[in-house]
Amino acid sequence: MNCVNLILALHNHQPVGNFHWVFEEVCSRAYEPFLKIMERYPDVRLVLHYSGGLLEWIKTHRPGVFEGIHSMVRKGQVELLGGGFYEPILVMLPKRDRLGQIRSYTRWLNTHLDAEAKGIWLAERVWEQSLVSSLREAGVEYTVVDDSHFRHAGLEEKDLDGYFLTEDEGEILKIFPGSERLRYCIPFEHPEKTIEYLRQFAQQRDNALLVYADDGEKFGSWPKTYKHVYEDGWLEQFLETLRRNKDWIRTTTFREAVEKLPSRGRVYLPDASYREMMEWALPSRGLMEYEEVSRAIANQPWGPVARQFLKGGTWRNFRVKYPEAHQMYARMLEVSQKVAEIPPVPSLEKLIPPSPPLEKGGRGDAQKELYQAQCNDSYWHGVFGGLYLPHLRSAIYQHLLLAESLCDSSTGVHVEVRDFDLDTREEFKLTNPLLNAYFKPDRGGHLYELDYKPRGLNLLNTLSRREEAYHKKILEAKPQTHVRDVKSIHDIIPQVEEELKQRLHYDGYLKEGLIDHLLPPQAALEDCLQGKLPQLGDSLTAPYQCRFEERPDGVSLKLYRHCTIQGERDSLSIRKQVDLDGLTPSLNIAYSLANISKKEIVCNFGVEFNLSMSAGKAEGRYYLLDDEDRVGHLAISGSFSQKKKVFLVDEHLGLRVSLGWDKEAELWLMPLMTVSQSESGFEKVYQGSTVLPLWRLSMRPGDRWELRIKGGVEELAP
Repeated sequence: MNCVNLILALHNHQPVGNFHWVFEEVCSRAYEPFLKIMERYPDVRLVLHYSGGLLEWIKTHRPGVFEGIHSMVRKGQVELLGGGFYEPILVMLPKRDRLGQIRSYTRWLNTHLDAEAKGIWLAERVWEQSLVSSLREAGVEYTVVDDSHFRHAGLEEKDLDGYFLTEDEGEILKIFPGSERLRYCIPFEHPEKTIEYLRQFAQQRDNALLVYADDGEKFGSWPKTYKHVYEDGWLEQFLETLRRNKDWIRTTTFREAVEKLPSRGRVYLPDASYREMMEWALPSRGLMEYEEVSRAIANQPWGPVARQFLKGGTWRNFRVKYPEAHQMYARMLEVSQKVAEIPPVPSLEKLIPPSPPLEKGGRGDAQKELYQAQCNDSYWHGVFGGLYLPHLRSAIYQHLLLAESLCDSSTGVHVEVRDFDLDTREEFKLTNPLLNAYFKPDRGGHLYELDYKPRGLNLLNTLSRREEAYHKKILEAKPQTHVRDVKSIHDIIPQVEEELKQRLHYDGYLKEGLIDHLLPPQAALEDCLQGKLPQLGDSLTAPYQCRFEERPDGVSLKLYRHCTIQGERDSLSIRKQVDLDGLTPSLNIAYSLANISKKEIVCNFGVEFNLSMSAGKAEGRYYLLDDEDRVGHLAISGSFSQKKKVFLVDEHLGLRVSLGWDKEAELWLMPLMTVSQSESGFEKVYQGSTVLPLWRLSMRPGDRWELRIKGGVEELAP
């Protein structure tokens, strides 16, 4: 029989900012037991990739596991792949950061594991052809993507073995197709299924090469897989099956393959990722339609051919689907530019690429913080939590703010005016040594980022409630009478709590700060909880005019708009002024409303703030009203009359956020809770706390009404 070469490549990764206990659990259930079994099969060659942040953690907290990896590398059983140090989506980065991430990780692997990484793991297999020249400049010789990339280019499954050559700007990269069929077989199907698939290629030609490339967490960490892979013995059965067929199945590595085998030819690939990722990148309604089309063609005789050319969206579209991800991305670019402007350390200026280490101090420390903030997980959402997990987003902002602090030597208070969020419109950034406050005049004059610099916290790091395609599964869910066998993480049908169906409410605007509401008097707290607040005017998201003043002791931002009320233009004038001084972590806000119509205006005027604390119901997170009245945890909902102040206390963070106003208000408090899908099912996630004080207004023509609000951050006594 003809011989077949098989590359077994596993990618292991944990997001920057993930909990320590998650690292511990996944290491114990997946990474460590996998390596222990593989050590007993030294004749089975492997390719392993660990994201840099994970390897740093393993080196510090599991030195035995780290030494096991090192030993397998020294013995030649394992090839280690490089990549972006902290697992960024490379197409998301400026070129300077692509090169820096790859080169620094290549050097780290060589220094700590004696590994010479010639190839990289491409994070989430997000491919754009222009990557080729960047990868080659970084010293990369080869990478692996999914075979779906190749099928979209018109290749047939039978042709997808071996590796191909691709080119950009005259630079040539070797690129391997990873088999989707093998991804679904290993470790979910019986080992003989994999052998049967390999035999099909052996019958076509001698020395065919197949690649299995997927997540290492499938081997013990994903739901039900620890029992399946280890306790039920799947992994050892698979390895024994390979041994029994070693006369015609040879395990190999990427490096050995490019040294010994010729390429299959030239290929140019469309922008793509793995199939599921491109589906998730579609807008929610678009994804529902995509799923309907997929089902419609599934049983057609021409279905397989049509399926080959049916693809979803592009990874970049996550920044459209989730504006919060785009804001984080734009913030990352702002900090990246600042890091790039730091002069290099003179003693390192003469280091020659491709593998300079990260410099110590100055730019090097700032680069490390920036690179951690470029970790991909928080910038998208699919079957796992990703963007929906507040602690991951918080880590991104923390590293961005730390990087920025290493770049910024300015003191005092000042204003920056430019297009921070890349929409061709100007935003305003008020900053002093303790706070950054970003304002969006063309979106209701909202405050969309509020950074408390001493703690590296964005206090407006929230996520709005929005429809997801998988919410249909919640609404259509029926009780399960039995648990199905494991096939794939994508096929697991999660249990659905009835309460989740009651939580499926969506917001019509981004949940930020300084949001102006003009509500009918009958509007109720329940309307807000359900995302159905009726608006009398257009103050919510309509553009405000804006100008600023700088003084020696502070800065002022002045926003104003003539609002339409119930269809009548120029009915109400709203002016709001935000003052920031040079010394304190607080904002002083002054409102002036004037009835410029010829009719009486009766409404509830409200100013909404959505604040992201570390948790909702956990111990040590609670509200205080008017200094002393403790009314409950940060995930309560309720209406409180005649209140002038609220504190959001977070003992875990060691601080409290205060909001106070000079006129008694009806105060609405409610949690911002999303419903999202994770690897283990559907879950409610606390994204922040909504604080909405309301004032009843009855304004005759010519009347004016004024209000002062003060918001700030206070450190708690230890």
